[in-house]
Amino acid sequence: MALPFLIMYNFNEDHEAVEVIARLNKRIHLDVSDLGGERTWTAHKGYGSRHLYRIERFVKDIEQGCTGSFSIKYDGAGILPVLQEQYLGKEHYPRLNQWLERYSDLYRYSARVEAFYDACKELGLIGARHFAFGEPGAYLPTGNTRYMDVFEQLIESIRVRCQAREFTERERLRLENAKRNEQNVLAFELAMFDEQTGRSRWLMLSLTLRYKREFRDQITLELIQQHRDRLFGAKRTNKLIGGIMNQVWAIEQGEDTGLHLHVILFYSADHNHDEHIAKLIGEYWVEVVTKGMGDYWNSNGGALKPDYKKRGHGIGVGQVNWYDAEKREALRTNLVYLAKAEQYLMLKSADRVKTFGMGEWPQKVKSGRPRAGLAP
Repeated sequence: MALPFLIMYNFNEDHEAVEVIARLNKRIHLDVSDLGGERTWTAHKGYGSRHLYRIERFVKDIEQGCTGSFSIKYDGAGILPVLQEQYLGKEHYPRLNQWLERYSDLYRYSARVEAFYDACKELGLIGARHFAFGEPGAYLPTGNTRYMDVFEQLIESIRVRCQAREFTERERLRLENAKRNEQNVLAFELAMFDEQTGRSRWLMLSLTLRYKREFRDQITLELIQQHRDRLFGAKRTNKLIGGIMNQVWAIEQGEDTGLHLHVILFYSADHNHDEHIAKLIGEYWVEVVTKGMGDYWNSNGGALKPDYKKRGHGIGVGQVNWYDAEKREALRTNLVYLAKAEQYLMLKSADRVKTFGMGEWPQKVKSGRPRAGLAP
């Protein structure tokens, strides 16, 4: 049965990149802890930084032909040099040191971010010795090179890399994979609410399943996959987990927060009280699945929902009916952004490991009473 509304997903590319990275940033840089009996977030280094998006913009500007960073002109008397900022210098130079500090060997980045960091390595800006950009017109401690000259060398190195066939092919594949993930997860959501293959109402749960600080160094990709399979495998034997009818998941990693599993669950709407059920599933992860090593964050918390709406995300958790256009749109946005996160940041160690996935594709169910029209 066709939906009574149409959800459009012609996202502005920059807006989407900002939001995908912001959500990823929150999952990998914010930690959960107990303080006075209340669960609170702790921000680790790098949280709040949109460096991946900004590097993307910098490289894209170069790719699109932007030139010029700084120039030196002289005053009216032709004596005193005056530094003049051009677009690339004004827009991007002040952030270079932050970008260098945020580099990590842990990840495989998008094609543009890799082009930036590879160019930095080539120029010796990343390596055993720490490099920091100073005032553009100032000279490096050794030699007759100014910091603005190093910036120009960096721009040119990036430009050459962006013109290489390997770069354009990798960028094409990245966009292709992201589009495929988006199409698949949207079709999955549609099937879960379809009259023939799904249900008219779901209790949508969203959790970040992670590990206590003292155990994070022991957690490998193999172990988190075992824990993921143990959780979903318990559907057959545990009443609480048996309420999970389907799922979308992603394995991610933060430098401080370690490996974790983010899940969006289609839970049986025979139940209500989404915050409580999500809490019970989080506790099951801690006590049964990980045998005390785990921790979790419950994104169904009642206090969080007004903030989702305030920030323009919509509320895509809790009870969602097939005809509820606003909640369906918020849910689909959550799913798309989770599916697209790996186009910006992937684990190097996970080249042969699937880090994003969905449950079994919904099958046609026995026909029942036709759905009624829209609620008034």
